[in-house]
Amino acid sequence: MAKYSLSVKNDSPNPGSICVYTTSPDTLEIQNDLRSLAWFTKPVNCNGQVKFAWDLKFSFAWAESGQLVPGVHFDAGEIIDADPSDDEKNKAFFDRQNNAYLFGDPKRAKAPIAGALAITMNKVIPHGLASVGIGINGKAALAVNTTPNYLFTFIPKIKYWLAFGSFKEGVVLDVNSMVTNIREIEFPLNVYDLQVTLQEDNTWSPVSA
Repeated sequence: MAKYSLSVKNDSPNPGSICVYTTSPDTLEIQNDLRSLAWFTKPVNCNGQVKFAWDLKFSFAWAESGQLVPGVHFDAGEIIDADPSDDEKNKAFFDRQNNAYLFGDPKRAKAPIAGALAITMNKVIPHGLASVGIGINGKAALAVNTTPNYLFTFIPKIKYWLAFGSFKEGVVLDVNSMVTNIREIEFPLNVYDLQVTLQEDNTWSPVSA
């Protein structure tokens, strides 16, 4: 499996945090409040540089988060491996037993469409008191609020974004209000290492390999 890396240099006059987050434009839950989480964050001083590295290994995650609104922390209660190409690992069943949440018997989960991942929520799951989502490289990246008897289907086509400011890993982002100091990062075919600089005027340099 390919390993991706992204080096980010801060040539701006301000210290802050570099945040890498993801979106999934093809996932049906876009209209149902699929939330981006602060996936990776690292602090960086002026003239400093940080590096992020990951592989595209997916997982299922849940958190007893309450409603997913900006600023809420998705503190994963459980993370299990997921693989859209494996019929045994492309689905999960989100359940509640003994007054606690868990990923239950996967045989009770509905199969997703080809190439996708899916989480089936049991009828006993309360609305909006917890959340489920998708992890990448062992860290939760995208999440939705729970709804009883709901099938969350995730299309594993990822867009990567970079932001500069004040961020903490796992916190729900308000991506609609993030219009400055952000940059989409696209990896060309067969290119896995990229570099980008936050320039003195707080704009991003072109991305380079």
